[in-house]
Amino acid sequence: MNSPDNKNEVKVIFTGGKLFYEIKREGETLITKSSLGLTFKQFDLSQFKQVKQVSTNSVNEKWEMIWGEQKEVVNNYHEAQWNALTKNKDKLVLEFRIFNDGVSFRYKVLNDEGKHLDLLDEKTDFNLPENPVTWWIHADYDSYELLYQKTQLSEVDSAHTPMTMELNSGVHVSIHEAALIDYASMTLKNNGQGVDCDLVPWADGIKVKKDGDLISPWRTVIIGDNAGDLVESTMVLNLNKPNVLKETDWIQPMRYMGIWWDMHLNTRGWKKDEKHGATTEYAKEYIDFASKNGFEGLLVEGWNIGWEKWDNWNFTEAYDDFDIEEVQRYAQENGMTLIGHHETGGKVAYQYEPQMEEAFKLYHRLGIKAVKTGYVGKIDNGEYHHGQWMVNHYQRVVDLGAKYKVAIIAHEPIKATGLRRTYPHFLAREGVRGQEYNAWAYPSNPPEHTVILPFTRGLAGPIDFTPGAFRMTFDGTYREEGYPSRVSTTLAKQLALYVTMYSPVQMACDLPKHYEEFPEMFQFITHVPVNWEESKVLNASIGEYYTVARKDMDTPNWYIGSITNENSRELTIQLDFLEEGKMYQMTHFEDGENADWEFEPYNYRISNKMVKKGDTVQLSLAPGGGTAIRLEQINR
Repeated sequence: MNSPDNKNEVKVIFTGGKLFYEIKREGETLITKSSLGLTFKQFDLSQFKQVKQVSTNSVNEKWEMIWGEQKEVVNNYHEAQWNALTKNKDKLVLEFRIFNDGVSFRYKVLNDEGKHLDLLDEKTDFNLPENPVTWWIHADYDSYELLYQKTQLSEVDSAHTPMTMELNSGVHVSIHEAALIDYASMTLKNNGQGVDCDLVPWADGIKVKKDGDLISPWRTVIIGDNAGDLVESTMVLNLNKPNVLKETDWIQPMRYMGIWWDMHLNTRGWKKDEKHGATTEYAKEYIDFASKNGFEGLLVEGWNIGWEKWDNWNFTEAYDDFDIEEVQRYAQENGMTLIGHHETGGKVAYQYEPQMEEAFKLYHRLGIKAVKTGYVGKIDNGEYHHGQWMVNHYQRVVDLGAKYKVAIIAHEPIKATGLRRTYPHFLAREGVRGQEYNAWAYPSNPPEHTVILPFTRGLAGPIDFTPGAFRMTFDGTYREEGYPSRVSTTLAKQLALYVTMYSPVQMACDLPKHYEEFPEMFQFITHVPVNWEESKVLNASIGEYYTVARKDMDTPNWYIGSITNENSRELTIQLDFLEEGKMYQMTHFEDGENADWEFEPYNYRISNKMVKKGDTVQLSLAPGGGTAIRLEQINR
């Protein structure tokens, strides 16, 4: 089987009663002979008597995203299906789809009688012909909030997906999954030749429990000739079903602010005491500032009862110093909406689940357009965050959001696998070591962190990273002298993150008074869109540098973000994506001559000039720095 452009090739091999597959790109082996199959408590679907190819098909179509990195998506692949029969006539259905940007496959076990199935193990392997450089985080079954490591594949013990590799030829490969529904999350475990699929188990050790048909998520191998190709891949999205919502006009991508960073700086608190942040008065102050600067949403954390002990949560009753109805009324009067907050503290099965329906009803009645959910801590019924029970819980939240027209922004989530195509109100997820770690963790996120994320966690889907920090150090003001945590970027890089770190909901995380110190730089945040018609990677090297250009969905304007690690660098980009015959006003927000993330983070300069299609622009990135550019078409 080949991809539509004939570059990617898959072989399915049946030998010794077992199924295997191989993947090549233009003759180069990317995945060597690797196992396929499933093992159940009831029967074994990894040893077969007969395998037969039963169908082939080709698809070439286009569809439009309601919001995203681009408006139009091409869905072009070749597919084939095999039936594998055991000596007991048990059947495994194996489906492959081969795209120009990768290869995918999944399993189906058709269970017409509806018998209960207990999956003990998935036998999927991903074996490599060499020992490539790999970017990965350890597979903690409860968290993705770790710093990425860059090692040889042989040094990976276990890993979350996406796990990204660069082969000696320069070809880039990232292993992930698509359409994770009613199944356990896939992690990866080193097997000496590559990695095995290692599903997150139930507390009793069973991997997946199912009555009726069992359909696995798609196992995906994203393939690119360079790092930028991985970012531009749409395979994971294409493997998900089309939008199931009848109405989508209520879904609102937005820029937002929040009563949140105060808590991480310890100037305000979540629980009700003298430092309580979620008060009616303070929320109105925030709305005044945010609405004046064009923000559409305000997140308020700590508004509901339960924060004293992170227990006995009430998701509909506010503390008496926060009038949720009045704050939402005031927000709407100023062209905004509250973003609700459901922190569970891990009390999911016995506290959140019984209250979810009423909590979503409340937000629907008040016209609150989105909710941030949180799952800090161990789950109260003993299950893992990334196991099947929680995968299904997250889906129940998504279903309630659709029912009551409340969009979801999930923190401590299950990883993204392209379900935003099917459920476009699932706007974003955290699932990453985000900005908050810079306020109190040691070590903080290093300069390379945000230059790794677009090629790892970012391949899964939108990241609620919460950029926009304008105060880089906290000792002597918010912390004692010598406090080690800090934001390891320049001011200009914080602007660039709004373009390089994609999300349809982008927070300006810092306090209003810090933005007032740099009003010219804040102007970029107040104007940068969150919904794009087109995106183009201009240059990329994982962990080193990354430059991307995006066209606004609603205007002919373009925005560029470019970031680097701890090293300074000079990059040249060509504006060959601009419209022919048009002139653009380029506003360039860049690092100053002596800027440095550690010593001179606030050193910046802003310049303006006229440019056109084909012009070149020199980018000078300071250590830990970046640049942000707005290209406004002037003769429309």
